[in-house]
Amino acid sequence: MPLARAAILVAVAALLSGCGDAVRTVRADGGRQAFTLDDFLIAPQKVRVAPGRVSFEAVNRGRTTHTLRVTNGTRDLLAITTLHPGERGRASATLPRGTYKLYCAIANHEELGMWGTLVVK
Repeated sequence: MPLARAAILVAVAALLSGCGDAVRTVRADGGRQAFTLDDFLIAPQKVRVAPGRVSFEAVNRGRTTHTLRVTNGTRDLLAITTLHPGERGRASATLPRGTYKLYCAIANHEELGMWGTLVVK
């Protein structure tokens, strides 16, 4: 019986270990998406939009300043500049198909978890 219990515990642990990895993709309707910036999180973290004109709005719910940028790895294609706690900002850009990174450009905020993925498809 102890061997069966150990096997069950190992199986349950294996199943649960993958549960935290799933990040839900949000589909932006009409190319518009709202984001919440917090200490240290961008929500939603994974967004899908159709190619063309996109409009993003962000609100800073954190205790420090934050930004929201979209980069292709070489340059920023969309930027919501520094938002103080409670402030809102908007930005628009025309984006071709591809996968882009969302991030906060302040200090080490990206390394602390303020990043995400934008899929234009």
